[in-house]
Amino acid sequence: MDDLKLVDVYVDEYLRDESGHTALRSMLNIINATGGKKVRPMVLLLAGRFGPRWPECRERLCKMGAAVEMIHTASLIHDDIVDDSPMRRKRRTVQSKFGKEMAVYAGDFVLSRIVYYLFKEASIEVGMLLAKTVESMCYGEIGQYARLYDTETTIEDYLSNIFGKTASLFVAACAIGAMESGCSEKTSMILRQVGEHIGYLFQLRDDLLNITSSSGREGKPVHCDLINGTYTMPILHALRHPSGGRLREVIHTIGSGTLVLRDIEKMGEEIQDILNSSRGIEFTREIIHNHAQQAKELLETLPKGPVRQGFLDILELLMGD
Repeated sequence: MDDLKLVDVYVDEYLRDESGHTALRSMLNIINATGGKKVRPMVLLLAGRFGPRWPECRERLCKMGAAVEMIHTASLIHDDIVDDSPMRRKRRTVQSKFGKEMAVYAGDFVLSRIVYYLFKEASIEVGMLLAKTVESMCYGEIGQYARLYDTETTIEDYLSNIFGKTASLFVAACAIGAMESGCSEKTSMILRQVGEHIGYLFQLRDDLLNITSSSGREGKPVHCDLINGTYTMPILHALRHPSGGRLREVIHTIGSGTLVLRDIEKMGEEIQDILNSSRGIEFTREIIHNHAQQAKELLETLPKGPVRQGFLDILELLMGD
């Protein structure tokens, strides 16, 4: 069986509910139906192939990959509650169908299953690492929320927040793969760094798509980050450009709460012009490219072969998507 399919098998097993709670079962059906690309389990499985214990550790790696994917899933459930998102991957979110209260408990249920199965597998070290990772994810989300509608947010603040909310889980995935397969400390460190660059690249690309995509992402409207007061790299760069004064005026008008969505959407063209003149979009693309290039340079220090190529394929997928 393909390793990612085995990860899916374990996710299904870990989320199986035999309590008879109809509502919980319905929510879990939605959760299982909204599977993404599973990039995080992919990097974990690839990292695990660099160690001397591969392939004996294959099944355990798939179990750990399931845990990592479930942490990501729980975070999305909670994100959708905070953002009041009606859609996720072209499907209704748990919170839009069952309400915010039920969605909170569904996310907590997923996290509780992760804890249970990590203990069952006696994965104490992995459990400690993932607990610290969830802590980092919370720091990132809290840091971002604390900076809502703050035009003085620094690029350093932004990068610190996206490390927590996104990159930290990629780092953990690579670290777990290396740990479970017995990689050397040097190889483990390289893989952690690769995971960090992939994580930054992933979030920067996602933030950029919210501005450049004609239809937004995840069913969300274009510029929804800006509308909701989350200022990402293109916006932060533009705010420090001579045209930043006008962008601040636009942001202040949007944040005043006096406009309806239709009025905000009409401002989209002006926002786009400001981002183009300030090179906010181009600057962000350059940073994304730099992270991809640094990841490739690190990978070149690892043994050549299909495993290294697997990481390069992930970078190509993210850069071209």
